Amino acid sequence: MMKWSVDLGIARAFLLLYLGMTGCFPPVEEDLTLTNYTTADPRVRQIFEARDRRLSDTLKIFLKDRHARYRYLSALSFASYRDSNSVGDLLPLLEDQVEGVRQAAAFALGQIGHASAEQALINAFVAVDSAGPFNKTNGIILEALGKCGTDSTMNLLCSIRSYQPDDTLVLMGQMLAFYRFGLRDRFCPEVSGYLLTLASDARYPQSVRLLAAHVLQRFRTYDLSAEFEQLRQACNDEKDPEIRMCLVSALARIGGPFTLNAMEELYSRGLDQRIQANLLKGLQHHHSLQAQYFALKAIQNPSVNLAALAAQHLVEKGTEEVFDELKRLGSQKTMPWQVKSVVLEAALKCLPHYRVVTRGELLYQLKSLIAQAKSPYEKSAYIKALSKSTRELPSLLQYAKSQQAPVVETALAEGIENILHRSEFRDVFKGQHHPVYKELADYYESIGSRSAVGPLAVMASVFSRGNPIPAHYLNADSLLVFARQQLQLPRDVETYNELSRAIAKRSGQPYRTVLPEFNQPIDWSVLSGLSDTVRATLSTAKGDLVLELYPAHAPGSVINFIRLVRDDFYRGKAFHRVVPNFVVQAGCPRGDGYGALDYSIRTEISTLDFRSAHVIGMASAGPDTEGTQFFITHSPTPHLDGKYTVMGSVISGQDILLSIEPGDTIDQVRLQ
Repeated sequence: MMKWSVDLGIARAFLLLYLGMTGCFPPVEEDLTLTNYTTADPRVRQIFEARDRRLSDTLKIFLKDRHARYRYLSALSFASYRDSNSVGDLLPLLEDQVEGVRQAAAFALGQIGHASAEQALINAFVAVDSAGPFNKTNGIILEALGKCGTDSTMNLLCSIRSYQPDDTLVLMGQMLAFYRFGLRDRFCPEVSGYLLTLASDARYPQSVRLLAAHVLQRFRTYDLSAEFEQLRQACNDEKDPEIRMCLVSALARIGGPFTLNAMEELYSRGLDQRIQANLLKGLQHHHSLQAQYFALKAIQNPSVNLAALAAQHLVEKGTEEVFDELKRLGSQKTMPWQVKSVVLEAALKCLPHYRVVTRGELLYQLKSLIAQAKSPYEKSAYIKALSKSTRELPSLLQYAKSQQAPVVETALAEGIENILHRSEFRDVFKGQHHPVYKELADYYESIGSRSAVGPLAVMASVFSRGNPIPAHYLNADSLLVFARQQLQLPRDVETYNELSRAIAKRSGQPYRTVLPEFNQPIDWSVLSGLSDTVRATLSTAKGDLVLELYPAHAPGSVINFIRLVRDDFYRGKAFHRVVPNFVVQAGCPRGDGYGALDYSIRTEISTLDFRSAHVIGMASAGPDTEGTQFFITHSPTPHLDGKYTVMGSVISGQDILLSIEPGDTIDQVRLQ
């Protein structure tokens, strides 16, 4: 029997058995495995197409089909198409005779996230046998309750401590419920000790321990100060790098020199790069000089990404005491630009105000590096560093007058925005008739007329926060409306929505996100002759990544990717975004993250998730805005579950993935 420690009267809703309700019938087995052969079925295609076209009436008909496969697929479709009006149609499937159909219904209800599903999900929890056939369903139900449940359900789950190490699936469900509740800002702080026990006790399955560690890592509400020694020991002893990287993030939140000592000792071991990345990210919780010297040492890390991450800490937290060391590091001729640019930015931030001559030397160095930059990404990095100096606004505006690569245009826009929102801006450029305001007005009118989508998105952010430019130089409201009119949908939907948000905020009107209309039917012929998993090799100057794609789970996304590969679209595209121990992202036609082609595809949420490393997801600017950009995760990222399409994973070349730096390019992608 299930091992509930709570009073049966309190937990009665959870303990409703199917005995008496449904006769507790044994699950009916039917093969629901998705394959490419499945997608060849015209009725399966009809379901996918109904999902993409948001034809809820068609999907609801399939929910009642006599074949379990069609009930299963139509239920899953509502996970992508989050229609709260469909909750009532999904609820009967929680009592379906086929266990997989029940699971699909519970998953979809969780994705919809409407509180009206809570009681039915509780009723569907089968407290009969923790090792029996309902165990997986129970785990899915617990996670779904984390997405739609109320505080009373959360408190009930928090009171349960009786699951044993072999209760893997319900333990997974409980951990996922805590995680999903946390993403909705609902917490039970009193379970921190329980979570730490699960995360650090090797008797529990790795999957459960990892999820418990992710809860501790992500949410600051779980205070582990009282368990410092236990957590420190767990960080030292843990062998699994994915669990350890979460534990060190949780440890870093505990303030004080003892924590920093423990972090430095762990870092010095030369552990997995991802663990080192989390240790460096954890420095954000520490403001002492000791933390700054830790970061200074880490700037010497042979990994460019880790060295830049260490330097970034000094951009955010650095003080005058470390300036001279930063200046010395910034003068190293062999230092990679990805690191040097951040070091010089930190140096400008930490520079004592009275060292005027030294400031001039640093600014001259940065401008020389901008002039000598060999790639637009290098140039952008040094421009970002230069923008740390408010007085360099005229220099940035001068750069913007010349034709620049899109990524440089966007970097200039971001640098200008940062200066405009500094408290010292109006002290430096005094008076409403200062010449810089006319230059700013000319700059924004220029990007508005050119429909430069990256700078326009940044401009929207500038004017949504006020009027940095006097009205006699620029009518910001008219400019925002005019700029939006020049954009093309669906290609420019991200910038269109940013401008719309700014217009709504300035006018005091409600804002509603525009989603692209359906415009890209699935071309099923692309899958002809392909296997259930499609392999591709993504080549870079640093080596190859072997990708495995899953067309049966995300047919629209995989077909789109295959067509782009066959068109040689990805050749020369840059990895424009690299976040250590999170993701690398590529496929932007502009190279700054704001680019797209003249179509969009639908978000495809499936039972595939981001709970393992090296998952390939489709980048988006919101639901149904996907196109050419994709990302690959460095480590498990469960907070992305249910938000982004999973279309594949990297099965070879993971070490190459960790070495990719901003500005690295794709040589080509070949289908195997």
